[in-house]
Amino acid sequence: MGMKSKSTEQVRIEMNKVLDYIKTKLPDAEHIDSVLDGADKDIAIKGDDSGVWYLGESLKLLAGADLVFFVNDYKKYRGCSVERLVAERYGKFCIDIEVSL
Repeated sequence: MGMKSKSTEQVRIEMNKVLDYIKTKLPDAEHIDSVLDGADKDIAIKGDDSGVWYLGESLKLLAGADLVFFVNDYKKYRGCSVERLVAERYGKFCIDIEVSL
């Protein structure tokens, strides 16, 4: 679920839909909020350097996860693809899901 062209509010709305779906399958799952405040379109379009910074922050949060869900067309997005690669290489349990957003 790429975030680059979406506002923080849009990302949170989509994330909540995903979380609702996950909770139907894993009611005891705990959520790590990976939506960084201020990660909106104005910041995301300033160039790749800010994207690298946000990716680094996201990877810090990934370190605390036991299970990582990758949603819909995540492979289209550089950051999501890197997060998936890191998660796999560091032994995180990864699940691909399709959720109607």
